[in-house]
Amino acid sequence: MVVRKNIRRNALISVYDKSLLKKLCLTLTKYNIDLISTGTTAKKIISLGFKCKEISDLTRFKEILDGRVKTLNPKIHASILFKRNDATHNNTFNKLNFPKIDFVIANFYPFSKISNKEMVTKKIEMIDIGGPAMIRSASKNFNSVTSISKIKHYEPLIKELEKNNGETTLAFRKRMAKLNFKLTSDYDLSIYKWFNKSDKKKKERNKIKIKYGENPNQKAYFIKNSKSNIFTSQISGKELGYNNILDICEGLSCLNEFIEPTCVIVKHNNPCGVASADNIKTSYVKALKSDPISAFGGVILINKEIDESLAKTINRRFFEIIVAPKYTKEAINILKSKKNLIVINSGSLIEKKGETFKSVNSGVLYQEKNSYKISKTKINLVTTKKSSEKTIDDLLFAFKVAKHVKSNAIVLAHNKQTLGIGAGQMSRLDSTRMAIIKYKDFFREKKFVCASDAFFPFTDSIKMLLKLKCDAIIQPNGSKNDDKIISFAKKNKLSLYFVKNRVFKH
Repeated sequence: MVVRKNIRRNALISVYDKSLLKKLCLTLTKYNIDLISTGTTAKKIISLGFKCKEISDLTRFKEILDGRVKTLNPKIHASILFKRNDATHNNTFNKLNFPKIDFVIANFYPFSKISNKEMVTKKIEMIDIGGPAMIRSASKNFNSVTSISKIKHYEPLIKELEKNNGETTLAFRKRMAKLNFKLTSDYDLSIYKWFNKSDKKKKERNKIKIKYGENPNQKAYFIKNSKSNIFTSQISGKELGYNNILDICEGLSCLNEFIEPTCVIVKHNNPCGVASADNIKTSYVKALKSDPISAFGGVILINKEIDESLAKTINRRFFEIIVAPKYTKEAINILKSKKNLIVINSGSLIEKKGETFKSVNSGVLYQEKNSYKISKTKINLVTTKKSSEKTIDDLLFAFKVAKHVKSNAIVLAHNKQTLGIGAGQMSRLDSTRMAIIKYKDFFREKKFVCASDAFFPFTDSIKMLLKLKCDAIIQPNGSKNDDKIISFAKKNKLSLYFVKNRVFKH
């Protein structure tokens, strides 16, 4: 191929690393390729004895912002990107009165070589914008433009030019374009990783190590999402554990269902005793009586102030954690006398509406928190026997508790006190049996109401309840056997109330 001596071509060179420029420029000028460059690169080329036009003289736009803007100019990118075989492109480009660019040679600021320990501002200044932009433009237009982004590719370019009398083949330009896009993607990835690492450091600061997880062989952390959290709310006691935090949070969720003085006792992430009364001490006594055996070593949560009298009463038994929104000074001193007893101020631990997340194989499950609130307007009597206002209050109380019991959940209650809780059984019948066992252990003679977190699919559980002193049942509807359940309840003169919402908890 004969060198086209009368056709001048242009190479735009803008490099951070100015090594081996002399040999490159010698070859380019040998084949009538004029040199255009930026700032310090232009000065270097001129110092090596070559003619070189400053890009800013051609664009008539001086470098600004300490060199941040040099080649980000529409004339430059138009001269690289226009399609040489497109008449419209050529007409548009010719109006710019700007030299056509046939070669783009650039290497980037060495972002990844700057230590992460350096000042953030210095690291950010090493993010190259103009160089990658030019290389991407040239690589996109590989049909007409040759692009080089690494010093090690100077030699292949020189050989290509010498082999083809100053020309490059389409295959060579395409190969360089592929390498360039790999380089720019790697370059952007290194920047992303740096930002991500910075975010991770912030996350690390929000991570509190817990002594262990559910079991001693499991590592565990608490990731805080606000300044006020369960750790900053601890007044005294031993180090909080993973299971402690689960129990506290579950107990608070249950406690937040109630406005009147209420006590919730939690064991293994399930309420084992809940009671509401006119005063908080009575609530505690009733909640404890619900299941004193399960309450041993549990978590007590109270929604009113703990005073000296209640603190003394609580201290007579073994509990792991006490949670309340307020304590008198005397109460704190009494509770602190048990050095391992964890005392938490729940004042700043208000449960917010939001989301719940659960890690599963190959992903994370997301759902909104269950914000459903039961009320008298949301229940529907489906039998002829109407309950008294007091009984309806008990039904609502029991259903509020059932919402926070692991499914299948059955809650027996009377006078706003749980009498038996059946939790986490695979069949509703077995959960009913469990609740009845608790009832027989501690109450036996009392009338009660029953709440179920989902519908009774058959009458078997209800038959068991009727053998005792069950006065009314509240349950979600939705079973194909709803009519049979209603008919059975009517026949046995049982008050049956339906609600639309199921309250499963897994």
